[in-house]
Amino acid sequence: MMDSTGSPSKTRAGENYLTEAEEKKLFRLLRDRKDRQASRDFVLLKLMRFTAFRRAEITALNVADVWGKDRITLTDRIAVKGGIGEIYIPVEIQELLRRFMKQKKEWGEGLADDDPLFMSKKRNRLELSTVNRLVTKWCKESGIPEYTPHAFRHTKAQRIMADVRHLGEDEQKKALLFANHQLRHKSMNSTMVYTMPTKEQMEKVARI
Repeated sequence: MMDSTGSPSKTRAGENYLTEAEEKKLFRLLRDRKDRQASRDFVLLKLMRFTAFRRAEITALNVADVWGKDRITLTDRIAVKGGIGEIYIPVEIQELLRRFMKQKKEWGEGLADDDPLFMSKKRNRLELSTVNRLVTKWCKESGIPEYTPHAFRHTKAQRIMADVRHLGEDEQKKALLFANHQLRHKSMNSTMVYTMPTKEQMEKVARI
């Protein structure tokens, strides 16, 4: 079932996120592909996954917003729903972006400050409907459920809430606050949805 934007209608935070196994399958497929679209989409989806940016925010990014930066400043030009602020870029993604800039140059894409970070084959800024289609395409090809682009935002939040590898014991108690800041929710009530049982937890409950 599709919604009015052409995306799958599964949008609930408790279902519309990638498990770790699904995430690995998706990014392994994109990494192993050598064509231009896969290379672009690998960077785009990795950036969405680690920043929790919405479609409109990821497509609004310009070259200067990320080039040589360790964080992205979301101004009114980029931010959706008033969610301005600064989001850190992990070192892994900084390196990925540096390589992507070299690819863009090889492809003949503009690298001026106000040039779009992600461009279509016609050298235009990506449209929201294009992001919908590319997510559907790569989900199908990697053999995982058909998620919406918003799933990458939900995935980031779910990982923060469940993390035991990066957050210390005291920090884990603040996971909900960290998720709230990362997603730039104005209300903590919006973030509370991530305290609900996950798919993985409910699968365990089913076996009881």
